[in-house]
Amino acid sequence: MSLDWTQKKVLDFFREHVTRGTLVFRVDDKHEIVLGDGSEPRAGMTVPDWTNTLKMALSPDPGFGEAYMHGGFDLVSGEMEDLIRVLRLNFEGGHSSSGFGTFIEKLQALKFQIAQFTTVKAASKRVRHHYDIGNDLYTRFLDPEMQYSCAFWDDGAQTLEEAQHRKMSLTTQRLKINEPGLRVVDIGCGWGGLSRFIRRETGAEVHGITLSTEQYNWAQQKRAEMGDNAKSGLDYHLLDYRVFADANAGKYDRVVSVGMFEHVGRHQFKTYFEKVGQLLKAGGRAVIHTIIKPRAEFTSPWIDKYIFPGGYIPAVHEVIEAAEHANLMVEASHFHAGRNYARTLRAWRDRFRAVRDELDPVKYDEEFRRMWEFYLAGCINAFDESEGGGGMRVGQFVFTKPGFDYA
Repeated sequence: MSLDWTQKKVLDFFREHVTRGTLVFRVDDKHEIVLGDGSEPRAGMTVPDWTNTLKMALSPDPGFGEAYMHGGFDLVSGEMEDLIRVLRLNFEGGHSSSGFGTFIEKLQALKFQIAQFTTVKAASKRVRHHYDIGNDLYTRFLDPEMQYSCAFWDDGAQTLEEAQHRKMSLTTQRLKINEPGLRVVDIGCGWGGLSRFIRRETGAEVHGITLSTEQYNWAQQKRAEMGDNAKSGLDYHLLDYRVFADANAGKYDRVVSVGMFEHVGRHQFKTYFEKVGQLLKAGGRAVIHTIIKPRAEFTSPWIDKYIFPGGYIPAVHEVIEAAEHANLMVEASHFHAGRNYARTLRAWRDRFRAVRDELDPVKYDEEFRRMWEFYLAGCINAFDESEGGGGMRVGQFVFTKPGFDYA
């Protein structure tokens, strides 16, 4: 086995740092080098060049994801989330301990804080960055109702469709639409699947809000396909939730929001809940569904740059405190184990892989496809409850505006 100078330097670097789990480097078709203690997690990769290794060492996030996107290395065994787990176990703390690495980390933290100030104009641009990629992509891996949030598998659901139906059903139950004539607003309605479900199942009048043109057009098309009675009580608005709330104060009995709070931005939490309260009538009720993390910390720079600009995953206390500061009362907090989202993400990835070669190669080139797989794998790792996972969960918080009848 013959190694060039850069390969030796790369392997020396990893050999020094990888002591837990198993990291296998494929040097060529006949030779592999095994690092670590032989335990799980286990993954294999090709040897990256020195330039990519240096970037990953100085700034693993975003350096590692960028190296993979640009073809700096390939996965040869295991799944990408397994490789991420191995590296998390051995490089916990993220950045190099060198002065330059610490300097990069501080710059990223400052950039993150600045990016959290989300104006109406900025919010629209950030939403379009991800959700207006193209419905031709999302229809390939989501369920028919286009649910792009955690499915609930923990009641024995066997398919993605069953698990997403379970999520919509349980969310609707928690809204308690228990009398005729109630009006519901769905903040961040996506492609409108939940709003259509609520309209069909409860008969309530439902308005959905989105900033994505692609989502809005899809939702309007699906509304047009419904019967006259159903669509007469359903409408969609291409509008920022803050603008919508200012124009519709006190007009709604219920507010629901699934998978949108993560896009609000940390500095907008209080404003968000103030607008929720503004929309609600006295005694109104809101169900807010969001990813939650174990502790308050800034967003992955790679995720912020390539997937969800300006996004922020809250800790539980940040959600509760922001709602209470906006004078909303916490009635209940429901938590769903991270394995639900990990399984959802794996289902999405399986479907994406099955059609990745059928996607428009100009619109979705190889760099995009590698980016998308890395995104899904990174998120799987974040919700993986095993060693080396990120420990994230999903929470559904029920808030009420003073005047609610608990009977």
